[in-house]
Amino acid sequence: MRYIFIFLVFLYSSCNLSSSSTYGIQKKLIISLNKTACFGTCPVYKIKIYNNQSAIFEGVKFVEKEGSYNFKISKKEINTILNKAKKINFQKMEDEYTELITDLPTTYIMINNKQIKDYYGAPKELKELEEIIENIFLNKLGLNSF
Repeated sequence: MRYIFIFLVFLYSSCNLSSSSTYGIQKKLIISLNKTACFGTCPVYKIKIYNNQSAIFEGVKFVEKEGSYNFKISKKEINTILNKAKKINFQKMEDEYTELITDLPTTYIMINNKQIKDYYGAPKELKELEEIIENIFLNKLGLNSF
């Protein structure tokens, strides 16, 4: 009887571990876009999109909506971003675009673990990809601009 009890406790605890591990695998950050500050009133915000279609907008400063907002994002919206990234060869782009210029915000964009720092001089196609992500979130927030 004692062995049955120990076996059941072991079985229950291993099922619990398994299910929490599965949850951790299911929710993975696949896309993010962060805008940093400048010396003026540049919008500062963070966007995160997960593979389970959950998404977060965090308005930090100089944005219409400050705070954290959670959304459900469609597979179509995620695929629009991922397809554009594939089309412009995002994974093979430079890791950093910058010049010796001051007072510009920096955009950090990450897709499937590849991050690019966009300060100045990024290709037009990268800017278009950033705009696609921003426009999806502007739409979710009901705004025309951040």
